[in-house]
Amino acid sequence: MKGYYTNEAVVVATESRTSSPVRIPRNPDTLNHPQITNLYPCGEGAGYAGGIVSAAMDGERVAVLVAKKVGLHR
Repeated sequence: MKGYYTNEAVVVATESRTSSPVRIPRNPDTLNHPQITNLYPCGEGAGYAGGIVSAAMDGERVAVLVAKKVGLHR
């Protein structure tokens, strides 16, 4: 992934082109996976959105929560 996968990368994730027929579990309060530390399922591929806009909104929701967790967001 030349130009994308570097030592400075903060997030590496996959992108799917269709909605997922399954839903990856996540805690409704912390938004992380209940059994896998620091895994935050979000968007269409994880089953939490049904289109580009709702996937973006879900991703933003997770990003804000993680930023607050690490002290980067007020």
